This record gives sequence, C-alpha cells and structure tokens, in this order.
Amino acid sequence: MNAIYAAGLNGEFALEDGTLPWKKNSSLQKECKEDMDFFKQMTTKKAVIMGFNTFKTLLFPLKNRLNIVIKRNSAPQKIERTDKEFFFFSSINKALNALNFLCPDDIFLIGGKKLFAEAFSNNLVDGIIYETIFCKNFPDAKVFIKRPENFTLIDSRKSGILVFNQYRNLEAPKAQFQNGLQNP
Repeated sequence: MNAIYAAGLNGEFALEDGTLPWKKNSSLQKECKEDMDFFKQMTTKKAVIMGFNTFKTLLFPLKNRLNIVIKRNSAPQKIERTDKEFFFFSSINKALNALNFLCPDDIFLIGGKKLFAEAFSNNLVDGIIYETIFCKNFPDAKVFIKRPENFTLIDSRKSGILVFNQYRNLEAPKAQFQNGLQNP
C-alpha cells in the first residue's frame, strides 16, 4: 500500500476542524490545484483508504476510485449515501484483506492523521510515500504529520513553492516501486 498526503513546511496537516490549512489561503489557489492534480493523477483508477473523519469532509466519493472508509466497530459492508458509494471496514487490515485482488501499488492511504500513524507504526505502507510539501508555514494548523524515519527519499521535484517527494522503505519486503516522479 502507498500513502499520499500534503503538508506544510513543519508538517502542518490540518486545522482543528480537519480542513487543509492551504485551502483557506486564497493566495495559494494555483498551488492547491497543482497538488490536487497530482493527487488525482496518482490515485485515479486505484483504491483509496481513508479514515472516518476524512470521509466526513467529502461531499461525494472521489470519482473513478474505489472509496474505502475505516470506521471502527463496523462490519465490512457496502454503504450507499444517496447515489454515492463508499465501502466501510472496521480496520485497515480488514480492508487490505478485502482488496487482496489488487496490486499493492493500486492502493493508496489518503488520511487522516490517525490512520497514517497506525499504518506507519505497523509497517502497512510497504510501497511509496508521495509527499507534497507547501514550502510555507501554517500557524493555525493544529494537526501535524510525521513521515516515518525508515523511509528514504528516492525522488524529488520542485514547482514554485511546492516540493513533490517520493520516499520508500528500502527494507519493505513486498513493495513494488514506481520509478521517478510523474508531472501532474
């Protein structure tokens, strides 16, 4: 499974209400679009795994993706929310077991912070971490993310105030790595 996220210069990840801090900054519209284009490019036609709080911030499922939500104490099931579809599981491991028909490169963990922390500490991310850094401080941020230390930078490119990094765990046994960053 891969992970993909964006953060500020000091690991800023979200405001208290879960909103991404750069989304509140009107002067960063171009950078937000570039980051979202990259996210779309990397996750389209893939499975995306998100926590329940991340799910609550979405108005609709992410288009052209298999949307998986981790909701504790939830039996695996298909849930329909009006015309929108999400699949709910009670743990990351149960979701990954249900997705065993997919190549690990086709699964992306997209947040939130608790799910990233759990996946990183249990070595569930055995592919690539795609990290977008907004080279700016966001003092209103209340939630921070920290990349695991056992991941090594394998590729990086800069675009304005954005830095797109790829990291991998060189000791991950089953990872299938993609070479080089793709431009959005």
